[in-house]
Amino acid sequence: MILRASTPEDDGAILAWNEADVHFLAPMDASRLAFLRRHAHAVDVIEVDDSRAGFVITFIEGSAYDSPNYRWFSEREPEFHYVDRIVIDPAHRGRGLARRVYRVLMERHPSRPLVAEVNFEPPNATSLAFHAAMGFEEVGRLGGRPYGVVLLRYSPQVTPEV
Repeated sequence: MILRASTPEDDGAILAWNEADVHFLAPMDASRLAFLRRHAHAVDVIEVDDSRAGFVITFIEGSAYDSPNYRWFSEREPEFHYVDRIVIDPAHRGRGLARRVYRVLMERHPSRPLVAEVNFEPPNATSLAFHAAMGFEEVGRLGGRPYGVVLLRYSPQVTPEV
């Protein structure tokens, strides 16, 4: 598995994956993807055996990103690495790819907490269990019905250099 920077040729697949899981994600059309690409730290495609297997979009602090979830972390964390969304193609699920992607993300910024949010309304029990198994801790909640998220934080495993 590798993560590589997305290209315009990946946009159709990224938009299709997002739409297929939109009940757990924010909607995204081509203009929104272009906005995210301008402000994100990375818009990466997950590849397995030279084929696309999903995507992940991440941000770090200081972005002009307009997400209330991102802003919540911005108000509380001086530095962080935020997972905005990750989608694994259904044909590649159940193979540990999400776990491997998260490990790569943790390695990119080892002294920063990795943060994310997961829906509790509508419930995304699979993602909540995944994040708990990875060692994420709940640090807050936003919203409620019909849309609410659990805010999660994975503490850095290394001491920052002083």
